[in-house]
Amino acid sequence: MKKKILAILMATLTVGSLLSGCGGAQSGDATGKQESSKQESSDSEEPAEVVFAYMTQNNIPESSELERIQNLINDYTVDKINTKVKLVLFSNSDYMNQVNLMLASGEQLDLFQAYNTSHLKYIQDGTALDITEYLDSDLKETTETLYDGFLAPTTVEGKTYGILNMGSNYVPGGFTYREDITEELGIDMSQVTKPEDLTAVFAKVKEAYPDMTIIDPNRANALFESYLGKIAKIDPLGDNIASSVSGVAYQDNATVVDMYETTDFKELCELTRSWFEAGYYASDAATTTATTAELLMSGNCFGTFCGLGNPKIAQQYTNNYGHPFENVQISDSMIWSGNGGAWMVNSGCKDPSAACKFMNLLYTDAYVDNLLVYGEEGVDYKLDENGCAVAPDGYTDLNSVAYTDNMNYYFWGNKWLTYPVVGGLYGEEKETNKQQNYDGDHSNYYGFLYDYSDKEAEYTACLNIVEEYKKSLWVGAADVDTTLAEMTKRLKAAGMDDLIQAKQEQLDAWMSSK
Repeated sequence: MKKKILAILMATLTVGSLLSGCGGAQSGDATGKQESSKQESSDSEEPAEVVFAYMTQNNIPESSELERIQNLINDYTVDKINTKVKLVLFSNSDYMNQVNLMLASGEQLDLFQAYNTSHLKYIQDGTALDITEYLDSDLKETTETLYDGFLAPTTVEGKTYGILNMGSNYVPGGFTYREDITEELGIDMSQVTKPEDLTAVFAKVKEAYPDMTIIDPNRANALFESYLGKIAKIDPLGDNIASSVSGVAYQDNATVVDMYETTDFKELCELTRSWFEAGYYASDAATTTATTAELLMSGNCFGTFCGLGNPKIAQQYTNNYGHPFENVQISDSMIWSGNGGAWMVNSGCKDPSAACKFMNLLYTDAYVDNLLVYGEEGVDYKLDENGCAVAPDGYTDLNSVAYTDNMNYYFWGNKWLTYPVVGGLYGEEKETNKQQNYDGDHSNYYGFLYDYSDKEAEYTACLNIVEEYKKSLWVGAADVDTTLAEMTKRLKAAGMDDLIQAKQEQLDAWMSSK
């Protein structure tokens, strides 16, 4: 891995602005470079050149440090797939702006993600390449690795245009809480199996600690996702489950309905309203700028709602925030339909085969994955006795090294290739969780792609309206009946019924084609 190459294509490295975030690698075993079989290239064949644009929540590294990682990748990929890779790294916040500029300018960009946006528009306008012909060749290892049905959300009329990143496919709803406080008060958390059961817990903690913020307001949306999507079994059909603007459908009924007019949404709002009135949410819960990290580190916040894609997230909270935390599961898991997040090959790519070969490595090659996530072993990280990535000598943490992208460990490729961090999953725990992900429960509408391109004005208007009200409803800071009536009236005036009708027509057509 220390081998130097004789010639490196020097690249102009474009960098974006810094976006701070929270997260960390959770699980995955890496077999390393040595255990990968190589496909030796012919000496007479010049390596292909592929531009790969990815993103980071960590510090943007110096150009020389990014070039160091690029050189290590190329040292490997030239031998393995006869391809050189140019790394183009942007901050999460600036990623899509920069990618769209590159696409519009005609600058070389071969592999990119529809990050936090619909990949359907890139399929429809011809930007995304039809990669169907490569699935059984250059991407064969990847297709054999993917979760069951994982290509459905990126397949249109029998043609596949991209691949989602293999993050968590099994995400039960949960609540992460201060374990020392429940033990002190004799609270039996094994009796908590659903959100409503938390009311009695919150009451006991508030009585003992009247000045404590019981619930972190920043993750209130996670409760709505768990309750609506995984208990009520609602599919947002391409929307955000916690803030739908174009209608949803229940698993047992394919009729698209306004989520805000359902009994389930109203009852959940009434529950959070009762919590707010009891003081479990702070009075400024809808407007506070205090982050989850700040609240939990202060010692004056009991807990936060979360997804348990990482079942040991509480251990990471304990390590990061200085207090003992534990999780309780409050819902099952269900993966619903969605139309965003695909990694795609640009249709203007001069060598699609090379781009697909590199994409294949992102899903199947531990050496490449960990270079992108953690950087160079021995320089940017080292492995402890359990195979967990830890700070190298001379550093106190993984985030202060010259190169790391560990906060985005699951944003591309296959998270199961990534070394765990301390508190993450390894060994039998990792294998158990991995199997849960492969067995993850999918919505009946998984693979449905909602296209609102001809009603974008109405969609945007409704989205802006929901944005005004959602946080107050999530944390119970607003009267439920008055707020829902006002919001629904405005949504209808902005065209929500038209969006629902259009979605119903598309869903009916999709269902009949199955």
